Formats: sequence, C-alpha cells, structure tokens
Amino acid sequence: MLRSLSKIVFLPDAGSENPFQYELARLLRSRQFEVVIGQKYATGSTFRAIGQHRPHLLYYDWVHSFILGQSWLWSVVKSLVFVLEILYTRHLRGILMVHTLHNLQNHAGLHLRLERLVYGFFLRNCTHIRVYSETTKSAAIQKFRLKPERVAVIQDLPFHFYYQNQLSQADSRHQLQIAPDAFVYLFFGELKPYKGLDNLLRCFAQMAAPTDVLLIAGKSYDADYFAGLQKLNHPQVRWYHRFIEDAEVQVFFNAANAVVLPFVRIDHSGSVDLALSFSKPVVTLQTEAMAQLLPHQSALLFAEPAQLTACLEKAKTIDQQAVGQRNFEIADSTNYLNILQLFAPAHEPPNLHH
Repeated sequence: MLRSLSKIVFLPDAGSENPFQYELARLLRSRQFEVVIGQKYATGSTFRAIGQHRPHLLYYDWVHSFILGQSWLWSVVKSLVFVLEILYTRHLRGILMVHTLHNLQNHAGLHLRLERLVYGFFLRNCTHIRVYSETTKSAAIQKFRLKPERVAVIQDLPFHFYYQNQLSQADSRHQLQIAPDAFVYLFFGELKPYKGLDNLLRCFAQMAAPTDVLLIAGKSYDADYFAGLQKLNHPQVRWYHRFIEDAEVQVFFNAANAVVLPFVRIDHSGSVDLALSFSKPVVTLQTEAMAQLLPHQSALLFAEPAQLTACLEKAKTIDQQAVGQRNFEIADSTNYLNILQLFAPAHEPPNLHH
C-alpha cells in the first residue's frame, strides 16, 4: 500500500512546456499525496526545498542543469553544491530521492566527464530511477554502475489526458489557412541544435511537392541558431516561432498528416509521445528503443540524416489512419500507472511489471 499523505517536492519545475510533470503531480494528488513543485534550476534549490517544505521524498526530472554551468569553473561550483545537497538529503535527513532519467548525457555534450561523475553519484543515491526503455535501462546500469532492481521502465501518462482534441483536420487547417488537399508535415517543440532542424529544412526543400507544407511550431532561445535556420528557409515552410499555448496544440497536430522529429541524438522524446497521443505517424531517428516501440512504421525511421528525405516521401504513401491509430493504442496502453509504486516507502519495494 502507498503511504498516505506523503509530501513530495518536484525538482526542478519543468514549466508549462513539459506538461507531463504536472500530469504526474495531478495523478499523485488524486492518490492522496501532497505535491509541491519546486524551483526551476536554481543552484541550491534542493536545500531550499527541504527547508521550506520538509518533504518525505524528492522527485527529480532533469538534473543536468544542477551540474553544468556556462563555464568549466561554474560547472565545478554547481556540481559541488549539488553533491553537498545529495549528501545532506540522503545521509543527514534520510529523505528519499526518485528520478526520471530522460537522457544519459546532456544534449550539448558539455563537460561530459564531470557530468558523468556527478550524475552517477546522484543516481546511485536515488531510491528508484525511472527510464523509458529497456535499452536505456541497460545502458544506464552499465554506465553508472547502478543496481538493476532500482531501475524501472515506466512510461509517461499519455498526453491525451492533458491536451484537448476536439478539432477536425478541416477546422484546424482553416485556422492555419492551409489548403484541404495539402500534405502537412509538423515539427513541434523547442528549436534546438540536437533536434536536427537544419537537416529537415534541407531534406524538405529536396522533396517538397507544390502542395506540401512544413509547419515548424516552437521557439528558439538562441538567436544565432535561429538565424542559421532562417537561411535554409523554403517558401512552403510555415514558422510559428513562439511558445505554443496548450489550447493551440491540437490545432497544429490535427492539421498535420505526419509529425517529423529529425533528432541527431535522443534517448527519449516527449514530442514523440505527444504525436502518438494525437494518432499521428512519426518520422524520427531510428534508435533501438524507437524501433522496438514503433515496428509497424519502421519505414519512417531513419538511421542516417541522408535517409530523412526518403522517410518524408514514404510518409505520403503509408496508411496514415491505420498507423496513427496503432500509435494512439501504444500511447494509451503503456504501464504508466506503475509510476505510483516509485513513491512507496523504502521498506515496501516496488512491485513493477514491465
């Protein structure tokens, strides 16, 4: 049985651009947990969370920003503070720590040796660690010398519990002023180098038919990177360079025939999960985990950047409705409720089936 009325602090605040964290908080509150959302990446936020809220358990999403700074020296300082926080949390206060491992390393590849050292120390002090695939579980156990029984494969709550989805394709395209007969590709999410948008723009320019449209919905917070993308622009690309509000999300996904997420490197993507919840075929990077998750649409997975053009072409020929329906079923049938077991008391080990 789960401990009733346990107090949990989430760190860091992932923000409204990552609603799965708020959905997890909602689920836990519905099961009589008291949940507080902590600070957003502030150095020393663990100390403050414990002092202000006196939690029974700390739940962490991304912690790379607690380790890495803008310079090597600042990264060392932040890492030392984080190590002290871990020691204080686990060994002085006896507070449990649970973590979702989203990525094995930071996307920018900064200070990897320092990150691996500190991140591994953090992981080995966690009571439970959640990952999204057996591939990531095996890699994490080996890389960070983790106890296998502490690592569980558990998916996020499906996004269709969070986002509205009432608009038809016709209504969505009317709002975006897109022709009914267009073939619409959608990239959705924050614009960052590891997401491969430069390759997407080049490949789209090579294969786009006159009625094809590429929607790019999301914001870049790097002016130089965004300027470089603009140099690759194409007349049939529609830019929505801003944060997309919750109410608008269904407009973009329902207008699209296929979602394109052309990552350079990824361990897990909430954008893929979001596309599945909207019943969309997904063109994305072929990782071992993605191949296991989406074998029925393997023709849309590319192993090399040069293969993206063929995948974009293939998206036009598949049975989009059948693939989309299967993707929704995958999103809707995951073992997400097992996540509740991660918040059980330490003397009650989780009984996970995955």
